Amino acid sequence: METPTTSEIRERKLRFMATDLFEKLADVPVPPPPPAKQFDRAVHTKINDRLIVGQICDFWLRGAGFGIAHFSKALVGMLRLTFTGKFDKPKPENPPKN
Repeated sequence: METPTTSEIRERKLRFMATDLFEKLADVPVPPPPPAKQFDRAVHTKINDRLIVGQICDFWLRGAGFGIAHFSKALVGMLRLTFTGKFDKPKPENPPKN
């Protein structure tokens, strides 16, 4: 009598597991699908809620920080003008060459 190799044992296990799984799934009752309008409404409600939350998070994490940073530059410039009486012109990044 021959002893089975490891690959043969693996194949037997896979075949048994596959047929066993399919037999279990065959016995599970499948509920009927919900009415189309009710299903669409539920999907839209879930998606819209998640989109709104995502957009609000995006605004507060990226948009508000960007806006506050740029607005603070204007406030600092206004305060500097108020206390010193001078308006500092920003230097151009690439001055023209003559």
